[in-house]
Amino acid sequence: MLDIIMDILFPQNVCCICREPGRFGSRHPWCEHCQGEMNIMQSSLPVCTHCGKYLETGAGLCKDCQQMPPQFNIARAVGPYEEPYRIAVKVLKFLGRKYLAQKMGEMMVEVLKNEPDFWPIDIIIPVPISPGNLKQRGFNQTELLAAQISRKLRIPMDINTLTRIKETPSQRELTKEEREKNLLCAFEIKEKRKIYRKNILLVDDVYTTGSTIRECTRVLLEAGGNRVSVITWATGKGF
Repeated sequence: MLDIIMDILFPQNVCCICREPGRFGSRHPWCEHCQGEMNIMQSSLPVCTHCGKYLETGAGLCKDCQQMPPQFNIARAVGPYEEPYRIAVKVLKFLGRKYLAQKMGEMMVEVLKNEPDFWPIDIIIPVPISPGNLKQRGFNQTELLAAQISRKLRIPMDINTLTRIKETPSQRELTKEEREKNLLCAFEIKEKRKIYRKNILLVDDVYTTGSTIRECTRVLLEAGGNRVSVITWATGKGF
């Protein structure tokens, strides 16, 4: 109801992705053309059967999963980390357009519903951001996405059990190995009983090298989680 009221009071007059004029809001944050591009890109290439990264040809595992398979059960994304998916997440993340999380979360739910290997799910946990980023941004975009998924699926979300205790430098310019070293001991579990023997859905906005997801998965399983599966808005290439 709050989203509907906000859309009426503060309608967006351009598509958040291509800037096409129109009337947009939480239910329709981008134009039909951009939505059509997203739909086409979802199935444009095959994906790694384990981590969901896009492959150049064929089916099977990406290079990373062949060399060192992640501990999570399965990971999937709505689409590739390319425009317009990349623009959508940046508008949410850096421009603070939190209303985008509703539509993005709904599209993530559709992916979950269409993949049997995600189920059952007992608890939903968003990847926490660093205290510095939270202070600067004022919100955790992953938590907003997880909240939408939780609401749609009627599965509880926990934002307190998995915590980020280490302020890490920016990951953007680091290699995969540097990222993994950077994230060592960055996360901890506060109350193990909350995830003990639970099937966990881990939510993040983007899966690129997978270093953050791998580290979160490791601490969740070591704390007693039964199984971790991963859903993200966008993912990178596995070739």
